[in-house]
Amino acid sequence: MKNILPIILSSCILSIFLSSCETPNNPVQLLSLDSDKNFVWSGETVKLVCNAKDLDTDKISYLWKAPAGQFSIDNDTAIWIAPDSVGYYHISCIVTDGNGTSDGDYVKVLVVKGGAIIEGVVKNAVTGIGQDGMEVTLNGLKVVSGSEGSYALYVPDFLNSYTLSAVGDEFCPFSAVINIPSDYSSDKFIYNFSMSPIPAEGEVRIMLTWGSNPSDLDSHLLTPEIDSVSYHISYSNRGNSESAPFVVLDLDDVDGFGPETITIKKLEAGIYKYYIHQYSNDGILKESKARVQIFDSPNCNGEAIDIIEEGEGRYWNVFEINGENGDILEINQIVEIEPVY
Repeated sequence: MKNILPIILSSCILSIFLSSCETPNNPVQLLSLDSDKNFVWSGETVKLVCNAKDLDTDKISYLWKAPAGQFSIDNDTAIWIAPDSVGYYHISCIVTDGNGTSDGDYVKVLVVKGGAIIEGVVKNAVTGIGQDGMEVTLNGLKVVSGSEGSYALYVPDFLNSYTLSAVGDEFCPFSAVINIPSDYSSDKFIYNFSMSPIPAEGEVRIMLTWGSNPSDLDSHLLTPEIDSVSYHISYSNRGNSESAPFVVLDLDDVDGFGPETITIKKLEAGIYKYYIHQYSNDGILKESKARVQIFDSPNCNGEAIDIIEEGEGRYWNVFEINGENGDILEINQIVEIEPVY
């Protein structure tokens, strides 16, 4: 009989070596679960996207669950049709890699019947682009603005007015009262608003917003003499942030609502004059619901000036700033003749 002990030992050693060289399975990870709505009327749809990754490039399987309602599923994307029964529903996504690991998460969606929606878009006042990640609060209800700045809040019924506020990292807080007409008949009310990034040290930012008419209001800023030169900042001369006048028109809006934003990068000694010109021929300036907000750094301190609803003319003389101490003198007059320095 041949001695097979060396063969057995060799096989054992090889087996141990091969097992020690096996790469351990990395668990699948669910990175995010997003829905396009946080509430929906019965019978309407919610779109959900489940984002997952597997470092081993194993095939990921997606399992969608909800206690009621119906699904239309395409792997990592699902359309959920809300059931008839009202209430909160947890919609979950569970991912598996086929090698024994899994991960999961859920979103909470409110199904309603009746009631109303207040919705809109939060814009960055400097770029004019919808801003995500802003926490919007309406009479105690909270939601975070999603992609492209959209937000929506459900209310059981419309009241005459609501207090809306919003906060976000590196943005000045926002607050406003929303007035809803007593004869408003739709179940959706649109309210768009803009938020200013916190100005850098020494900066002053001026933000103009208004209603749908007139469609085009223009911001104008007259500077004091800087190196013996006075500057007129507007859509036709947007200024310069790196050299005199150290003022720039960040954003020019031409189709209603705003924002239209001017940033003074550095105040110079003397008086700055700020006014608005009604450029378009539609609407009446005093009925524009225009508002000018002034933010300084680093605490976003400043003032809000609402347009006076009396007077005739195409110019709104709003305020002056003393460049030496930053003091603001409110004027708030509608005039027929363009203000001059």
